[in-house]
This record gives sequence, structure tokens and C-alpha cells, in this order.
Amino acid sequence: MAAIDKSRARIEFAPDGTVLAANALFLDLMGYTLAEVKGQHHTLFVPASDRDGDAYRAFWDALRRGEAQTREFKRIAKGSREVWIQATYNPVLDRVGRVIRIVKFASDATAQVLRNIDHDGQLDALHRSQAVIEFALDGTILTANQNFLDAVGYSLDEVQGHHHGLFVDPTEREGGTYREFWAKLARGEFATGEFRRIAKGGREVWIQATYNPIRDRDGKPVKVVKFATDITDQKLQTTDAAGQLAAVNRSQAVIQFAPDGTVLDANANFLTAVGYRIEEIRGHHHAMFVEPGYAQTPEYAAFWDRLRGGDFSSGMFQRFGKGGRAVWIQASYNPIFDPSGRLTKIVKYATDVTANMEARSVAVQAAERTLDNVQAVTDAAETMNAAAQEISRSMAQSKTAVDDIHGRTGEADAATERLRTAAGAMGGVAAVIAGIAQQINLLALNATIEAARAGAAGRGFAVVAAEVKDLAGQAAAATNRISGEVTGMQAVSAEVATTLASITAAIGTISAHVDGVSASMDEQTRGTGEILVSMRHAAEGVSSISTSLDDWTVGMEERRNERRTRVLLPASIHVPGGHIACSIRDLSDGGARLHVRMHAQVPERFELTVDGDGRRFSCEVRQRSGASVNVQFLQAAETRILRVAL
Repeated sequence: MAAIDKSRARIEFAPDGTVLAANALFLDLMGYTLAEVKGQHHTLFVPASDRDGDAYRAFWDALRRGEAQTREFKRIAKGSREVWIQATYNPVLDRVGRVIRIVKFASDATAQVLRNIDHDGQLDALHRSQAVIEFALDGTILTANQNFLDAVGYSLDEVQGHHHGLFVDPTEREGGTYREFWAKLARGEFATGEFRRIAKGGREVWIQATYNPIRDRDGKPVKVVKFATDITDQKLQTTDAAGQLAAVNRSQAVIQFAPDGTVLDANANFLTAVGYRIEEIRGHHHAMFVEPGYAQTPEYAAFWDRLRGGDFSSGMFQRFGKGGRAVWIQASYNPIFDPSGRLTKIVKYATDVTANMEARSVAVQAAERTLDNVQAVTDAAETMNAAAQEISRSMAQSKTAVDDIHGRTGEADAATERLRTAAGAMGGVAAVIAGIAQQINLLALNATIEAARAGAAGRGFAVVAAEVKDLAGQAAAATNRISGEVTGMQAVSAEVATTLASITAAIGTISAHVDGVSASMDEQTRGTGEILVSMRHAAEGVSSISTSLDDWTVGMEERRNERRTRVLLPASIHVPGGHIACSIRDLSDGGARLHVRMHAQVPERFELTVDGDGRRFSCEVRQRSGASVNVQFLQAAETRILRVAL
């Protein structure tokens, strides 16, 4: 007994649980003195929740029947301190087999129990959070928790006793790599990684798993426990993202920068676009791809400040490759952050659109030529329209004159008719006079005969009769001349009437022709006006196309202090003695590009008036190229007002 007291805690109880004695190891373990425990009941060491329970009463009933009790017990030491002991309660019998006392031998198991509780808690936590399955060393399934069964869609009965190969693709299952995988586990080698497995119904499952060989006390592997997490969704997302990134790397130029703009890496597409090798750009600043002058500007510094601030930037940019070759790219600069929200790098995805921009330049030039041609046709149409309107006015005046002549001819025809009537009347009068003259002549002849008969008494009367007869002859002769003149006048009147009738008919024909020509010219004027409107619309359409082509360069604000706007505004250049018609094609705050047909007459400085609103600007020529004249405005503030008005 002395030897046991040196190594184990001992306490003795009466059959009713009263403490009879205890050794020093027990007292030290529980923190009491013998005086504090002797005569006390065993419940002094039992948690209050257990003292009145059926289990505790059954425990003492078994001891009083002589049944020993051995296991781990939770006990309460002095000061309510929890103590775990590995103990044996041993009933001591008298000669007749009655229990006279109970001797307990105990060892302090607190540290081990707490470790076990911690391990059990951890295992329980693993079972709650992870899929767990246990295998024999040959791969036969021993058991699996519900998380694993839910992941693969099986019940425990469907997998227990089957080989791990149930979850493996047949092609993989038959391979040497799979056999070696289990051979390593059987040798006690740990395995971890991402694994593709086949669930019930052939469904694909991805798991992040560890295969853990479990060893006995001799270090010999006895089974394999696998802890797994279902990462199918994550794997599919990762695979999808990786596939997208791979597709982007295949199709786009990609370059990575440190937050300060230093090149970290670039793919082959980017290197091909700029003509460099990776060794030639890595560690250099992004500024190597831009114009030297622009790299020193506040705008360029602000561009990188915005990126460092996390702002995304996208647009079309002009860059410069090896040897100063201009390269156009459609690109996006994307700030990349770590999980803590710190900027780690900037990734640029770009597409080389140099060929497109060259085609755009050709298209813009073609649009400019087309616009020039359309403008020329519009000018010609305006001239033709003005000429047609002038001809129409002239034809209207001619029609008025012809109508007036036609009226006057009618009046002349009426007057001729009246003349013919008067001439006829005069002919009647002449006939009457001729008759009277003949009667007078007969009377004179009779008077002469009578005077002859009267002799000397009728001699004076004979003289008078002779004079009367002479006058009658003169009257007859005058009447004959009048009749001849009247006849001639009647003939002339008839000829005049015939001529006037011909003239009237001709004037009627001319009037009809003038009416037809006037109507045609009116129709021509309307048609020319419609052509002019259509040509103006065409000019606006071509200008709109040119503007749309310019809008491709959405990122050019990065390189320009002034933004150009495509316009088509009729304007006038003031020169001494008149003005020169032109059109404004490009407009910025600082100047414009003018299209001038009479460009040779444009002076170096002039006043420009916009025809639409009459606004006037002082201009100075900066560059000439045929009909294209680039000018600088000498008052930029008013130009901004103009642009707002547009």
C-alpha cells in the first residue's frame, strides 16, 4: 500500500459514501486537507448537476453491490476547480461477502482529457464543416459523414464496403498513376490537392482534399481519413475565369504596370503590336509609349493619378512603338486590388486598331472629297437655281410684253377695219359726187344749147355754162382721182388687215410658246430648288459621316488640349469690296478649318461671319492646303460661346 500511495491518489469511503481516509496525493490533487474531507460525503467532489441524478444513485448502488467502477470522471476540487481523473472504485468485502468499504485509486487525467476534448471538438468541427470519409489501406470505404454523402449524392449503405474507385473516372481508375496513389497512402505518405471526382449519376465534382494515413502506436498505417471541401462551384468559376483570361491573352494585347506606371509584364500580342521584346520594356515606365512632350504634361500625370485612385479608363489611344512607329489601340486600363482593397497593379487590355484608324483616315479624306464635290454641286445648283429664277422672271416679263403686243395688234386690227369701213364710205361719197358732176355737166350742156338758141342774149349765160361745165369736168376728174385713192386705200387696208391677222396669229403662237416656256421654267425652278435642298441634305449627311468617323477617337482628349467638333456651317470671309463664301468644317475653341473654293483670294487676316446667326470672328490663317484653310481665332472666349450655341 505504501508503494501505491507514492504513485497514485487514494481515498476510502464507507458504503454510504462517507469519506474515511485519503492519501496526500489525493488531497494535493483536490486541494483539501484530510480534516476538510474526512466524514464528508463523496458528493463534495461531484458537480452539483450530477448529485441528484439517477446515474449517480445507480453508481453507488452498483458499488454497494460489490461492482467495481472504472472510467474517466469529472470531479470538483476545492474552489470549484474542475478536475478530470482516471479512477477505479474498488468495493472491499468481508468474510461473508458484504461490502464494508470502497477504495478508489485515481490518476490526474485533466491535461489528457482536455487535450482529448480539444481534439474531439476539432474533429467535431471538421465533421460539421467538411466532408470526411475513412478508407482501409486498400481503398475500401469504411465510413463517411453526411457532408461527404451529400457532396457525392450517395447514402452510406451505397458506398460502405466499395472501393474509392467508385468516385474516380474509369480512365483514371485503370491507370498506373491511380494505383501508385493508393500505394503511397498505404505506405503512410500524405496526399493533398484538388481532385476531380464522379458523384452519383455521373455528375462531376471537384474537391479540395487531404488523404491522411492514420498510424497505430507502432507507427504502422492502419487506415486513411480524407478531409474534403466541395469546391465545384469555385473550380468552375476559376476554370471559366482562367478560360476567359486565356482567351483574352490569345486575342488581345495585355500589359501589366505597377501603380507607378512601371512595366511588369506583357504578352506576345502587345509585344508584337509595339515591336519590342519583353526585356526592352520590363522595368521601364509607360511613358516610353507616348509622345515625349505629352509625357511631361499635367494631363499625363493626372491620367496616372486617376488610375492610382482606382478609376477605370477606356478609350482609343495613340501610342508609339519601337522606332517611333505610331500605333493606335482601343484599350482599357484596369486597376487591380488585393483582398484588403490595396492597389497592386494596373492591367491594360488592348486591341491594335492601327489598320482601322488608317482606313478611317482614308475614309475621312474620301468623305472630305465627297463633301467638297457635294458642296461644288450644291454651289452649281444654287447658281442654276438663281439662273432659272432669273429666266423665269424674264419669261414672265416677255409674256407680259407679248400679251401687250397681242392687245395692241387687236386694236390695230380694229382700227384697220374702221379704216376700211371709212374708205368704203368715201368711195360711196365719191360716186355721189361723180353723179352730181355728171348731172352738172349735162345741165351745162343744156345751158349752152339754150344760150346758143338765145343768141346774143344768151351769150353771157353760155360763158357761165361753159365754166360750170369746166368745173363739172374738174369735179368729175377729182372724183375719179378720189375713187382711185379710195380704191387704193381699200386695197392697202385689206392688205394691212391680212397682215395684222397673220401677226395676230403669230403673236398667239408666240404667246402659247412663251406660256409653255414659262410653265417649264417654273417647273425647272421648283426642280432645281428640290435638287438644291437634296444636295444640302447630302452635304449634311456626308458631314455627319465624317463626324461619326471622327467620333471613333473617343480617347483623344488624353492627347489634345482642344477638342475638335465636326460641323458644316455656311460662312462668309470679308474682303475689301465684298465677301468670299466658305463653309466651316472643323471647329475648336482656338480655331477652325474652312473650305473655300476661291481660296487663293483669302487674305492672311480677315473677319469671318457665320451666315446662320451673323456672329463675327477675327481670324488668322495658320495653314493652307488647296481649298482647305486652317485658321486661328483671335478671341477664343467668343468661340466657346459659338460652340455652346451649336
